[in-house]
Formats: sequence, C-alpha cells, structure tokens
Amino acid sequence: MKERITVSGFGYRLRPVEVTDAQFIIDTRLEDARRNCFIHPISPDVSEQEAWLKAHVDVEDDYYFVVENLITGEPEGLIGIYHIKDGVAEWGRWVIRKSSLAAVESVDLMYQAAFERLGLEELYCLTLSDSTAVVSFHDAIGQKNGGIIRDYLSIDGKKYDAVKHYVDRQYYYETVQETLQSKAFRIFERSMKMALGECSFHHIGVAAKNLSRELKAFQMLGYKKEGTFFEDRNQGIGGQFLVARNQPRLELLVNLPGSETLSPILAQGGKLYHFGYQVENFAKALELFERLGCRVMREPRPSAYFGKRIAFFMLKNMFLVELIEK
Repeated sequence: MKERITVSGFGYRLRPVEVTDAQFIIDTRLEDARRNCFIHPISPDVSEQEAWLKAHVDVEDDYYFVVENLITGEPEGLIGIYHIKDGVAEWGRWVIRKSSLAAVESVDLMYQAAFERLGLEELYCLTLSDSTAVVSFHDAIGQKNGGIIRDYLSIDGKKYDAVKHYVDRQYYYETVQETLQSKAFRIFERSMKMALGECSFHHIGVAAKNLSRELKAFQMLGYKKEGTFFEDRNQGIGGQFLVARNQPRLELLVNLPGSETLSPILAQGGKLYHFGYQVENFAKALELFERLGCRVMREPRPSAYFGKRIAFFMLKNMFLVELIEK
C-alpha cells in the first residue's frame, strides 16, 4: 500500500483525500460555474464520487489531497500529484474554494510532498490557456514556462490549448520556494490576526533562584523595576517585571516558599523559559494553539498580576508560551 502523506505549513496542510470527502469534492468542484468550463466535468452524484475515490486510494502513482486550514480546521481545496514516471509527475486537480486564501501555500506544500516525501525530480502542470488567471498565477510564482500544447483538451465539443509550467527540484529550492513561502507567511499573519484579534508580545519569563542577584545583573543592561513584586499563589511563584529602553520586558520569577513550580527549569540550568502574549480573543487562541499541535501545560486560570486568565502551551520545539487574556 502506498504511503499516506500529510504535509503541514504555516496556515494550511495537505492530507490524503478520504471517501468521506466525496461531498466536499463535489461542492468545491461545482461551486463556480465560470471556473468549471476550464476543468474536467464531474457528476453531482455522491455515490459516483465515492466509487472513484475507492478505486484510486491504492493507485501507486496517484496522490490526491485535501487542502485544510490549520486555523479553522476546515477543508478549503483540493490538489493532486499523479502520472508519476521516472522521477517526473504531473500535478493538478487543483481547485480552491472561492473565499479561500490557500492557493499559494497549497502549491508550496504540494512541491514539498513531491520533492521531500516522494523523492521526485520534476513536477509539471497543464493549464488551459483560456484560464488566464491561473496561467498568470503560475507565471507570477516563478514556474518555468514550457510553451503551448495545441488542442490539448476537448470539453463539450470545444478544443482548448494548454500552457505547460514545470519546476525541477533544484529550481524549486533555489528560486520558487522563497517566493511561495514568503507569500504564504504573509497570508498566515493576516489570518492569525483575523482569528485572534489584537495579539501583542508582552514579556520574556526568566526563572530565577535569587531575585536580587538577577535584578542586579539585568540592571547592568539598563533594566529597572516596573511595578512592585507580586505573588501568585495559584501558580506558586513570585515575580517582578523589568523594563528597559528599546529592550523586551522581562518577568523575573521565583518559587514561593514550599513551591517547586520553577524547579525543573532551574535544575536544567534554564533561565529564559517562556514568551508571554496578550490576546484579545483568548478563547479562540486556546482552541487554535491546541489545533496547531501545541501541548497544554497549564489550564486557564486567573492571574494575580493581570487580573485576567492565563494559560501555558508547549510549542513543538519544547518552548513555553504564556497566553494572557486581554
């Protein structure tokens, strides 16, 4: 049985199409009547689509993906890699929902799947020349233009030419990847802002054994106290915020008597151990961090200092993030 490939990016991922996606495929393919004249016709019969999917699930040279939004968890498009032969394959079946921003990242993830997971050397796609917006997209992201294929396809008795675009492994990494990923990241930033509202960096948490000694050390860098020392008995820590001109705010933290909250970090020689962010849509942020694969380290609880709820998540790189309700 062929490998089931899933590839994740900034705001989207590709996952294998399932038989249960049949209705989504139909809805997406038939969503835009104007676009439909440039893609192969599809039956609105769900049972026919399910039968097609079952027949293709184990085809070795055919990989069909759903483009899924990591922020919302919703499917937003489709893309495929097929006709694999001698390290070269075609990609297509590319349809993105009208309201989606997944186009750029879906293509980048497709290339990652092809070059990194399938070990391919070249990908090409064929776009009907009358589909000018899609042809322009391929040109804009830097794919190589392989020219016109005359009378490539006949739909409803009308013949269409096709434009061939292609990218080999080396060209992707040297030229195309940076273009795609820089665009994808800007879209991800915008999507995160829409989901979370205002989200602003607040501080770096610093674990300390001796508060006075740490304070003196940071004073050499221009830091001074912000506010007074506080105690949070819910967390078992005491803290003092420090600020300095043109430098990030620090939160010096020590264990309260009888508490071991910071002991595991201190035992490993750690000091700078978390970033704190104030988030407008706190509930949405909690949901999103879990969906993105972050591990909940401390459930939401009231903060003695902020007077709002806070929660801690471990990123995939084992770094700790504190979310602060704004």
